[in-house]
Amino acid sequence: MTPTLEAVLANARHDAASYRRRGDARMADVLESLAAEVADAAEDYLRFLDEDAAVLRSGHQPPWFRKRRAEWAASGNARRVGRRWYYRALVVPARGNTEAAYQAGLAGDSAA
Repeated sequence: MTPTLEAVLANARHDAASYRRRGDARMADVLESLAAEVADAAEDYLRFLDEDAAVLRSGHQPPWFRKRRAEWAASGNARRVGRRWYYRALVVPARGNTEAAYQAGLAGDSAA
């Protein structure tokens, strides 16, 4: 079975600690650095948002999430903890700042 990204990062950090205990600080630093870079690059995959935060991030209401919940849970992108649902930030669309985009358009800023 393929390990999860969370497990791979935990193993790398564990291995780094083992190397450090055995006096190989160079290898420990390399493993810690790599694990940190991967975690930073995969932040939206690793971070779960509760439904309230997902609503705020996306602008979608809870029924929108309920429609997608089974599919997301089957693919590991949603999970239930107690009575609350959590979604990977990766699958929760981030609503744009429409006011900033409007103002940038008025100013002729094509980067917005």
